[in-house]
Amino acid sequence: MKTRAVAVLDVGKTNKKVRLYDRQFKPLAEERTNLDPRMQDGLEVEPTEALLEWFKGAMAKLGKDYDIRAIAVCAHGATVAMLDQEGKLAYPVISYTSEKGAEIEREFYDTFGKAEELHYDTCTPNVGFANGAKALFYVFSRKPEVWEKVKTVLFYNSYLGYELTGNFSMEPTYLGNHNYLWNFFDGTWSKVGIRLGAHTLFPDKMGSPWDALGTVKPELARACNLPEDCQVTLGIHDSNANFLPYLAKGYEKFILNSTGTWCVLMGQSPTPLLTEAEVKAKVFYNLDAFNRPLKTAIFPGGMEYDKFGALTDAKDESTVEDVRKVIAEKRIFIVPGVMPAASAFPGVDAKVVVDGEAALYAELENAGGAPYSHLGQDYYAALNVSLALATRQLLERCGGEHGSMVFTEGGFSNNKRYCELLAALCPDYTLALTSQAEGTAFGAALTAWMLAEGKDLKQMGEEFDIESTPVAPPDFGDVAGYWEAFKTHVRTS
Repeated sequence: MKTRAVAVLDVGKTNKKVRLYDRQFKPLAEERTNLDPRMQDGLEVEPTEALLEWFKGAMAKLGKDYDIRAIAVCAHGATVAMLDQEGKLAYPVISYTSEKGAEIEREFYDTFGKAEELHYDTCTPNVGFANGAKALFYVFSRKPEVWEKVKTVLFYNSYLGYELTGNFSMEPTYLGNHNYLWNFFDGTWSKVGIRLGAHTLFPDKMGSPWDALGTVKPELARACNLPEDCQVTLGIHDSNANFLPYLAKGYEKFILNSTGTWCVLMGQSPTPLLTEAEVKAKVFYNLDAFNRPLKTAIFPGGMEYDKFGALTDAKDESTVEDVRKVIAEKRIFIVPGVMPAASAFPGVDAKVVVDGEAALYAELENAGGAPYSHLGQDYYAALNVSLALATRQLLERCGGEHGSMVFTEGGFSNNKRYCELLAALCPDYTLALTSQAEGTAFGAALTAWMLAEGKDLKQMGEEFDIESTPVAPPDFGDVAGYWEAFKTHVRTS
């Protein structure tokens, strides 16, 4: 007899996986692949056909051994699919990493208003073309013959669910992820969405991530060894999938520090209001699974670590003593910002400062080599301090209240120095590392079991635990003094 399971199609920007979970929420099996965007018309577009073919093959393999009761799709944000009258793609799914040019950017803001005004209205910052509305505007303005054929627009998770079921719908977590299309205050389409006509193209139906989109198409069920009644959820945005288990456990007044290539800090907020300083720092809001505002701050922490780490031949083996030395001497400072549009220190150039001499990261990258190898572990100590300081900035920006619990999960939870430094820099918070592995897939699996069993999130939360380990910082010395010295290198005129 086959083991009952649910499946998660977890679509990251490059890494894609199918992960099965049993009724005790334990992982049973997994299939992975890497699929890069392809080029069309000078644009990067998502390899949707390759993704769906791979998924069918993976499910056919897994379906031989497991009774898969439901499938949940979670996906990266800022991506939309445009369908024609027949339900086929009217244009390939444009990748949010596409470079569409400064001219399109200017035209967009000339048409819809200044970036700062749109940020206030739609709780969405200008982060380049990582924005569904801009992808729609590109086709609207540059390919009118294609736009005329567009009859339906779906967010990426909804599109993949449509390919599995043939049904249209949407849910709040992707709708609320930076796209300029939604008015958080009125709960209606924004002026951008209305002027584009997108409000008439998205599905009328909106439900919760654990609601049923429908059953798998019969021909797909046969090809993938799935039961005829295998259901598909409405799907969920990946960062919100990470957040969901903590809601299931009933945590309040907490911040989730989900780390990796992108570090995303999210916390619940009673309103979607933003201050002038928060707009400048590109703080924004998501919507959680219950359609409530989530104050969010992001920076590419893993990317910063990798790119600055490439400037030395050493590997990170920094000790408490190395960090204490760097903090005491105050001679090495690494200022993050390799992606200026998403920097923890807006308007400040990424650079390395040694003994008062600053070298811009862009120039260091162009020159190549490993110019800071001679600094040994001092360099990595300074880099870990830098990333902890950046996280501290984001923690304050995303609405953390003093005394709040901060859960760190993902790649940086394995970086002991970073975690200890963050705890030292945030003495008014309680920091803990969690046991959550593959948090995105796990959160999505909860929605699949909710659908399969007809249970609510609270009931699911009673059936699992999130193990957490408090972080106790060692004595790093005068961290406040180092922070004050660091500030002199991140001030803007």
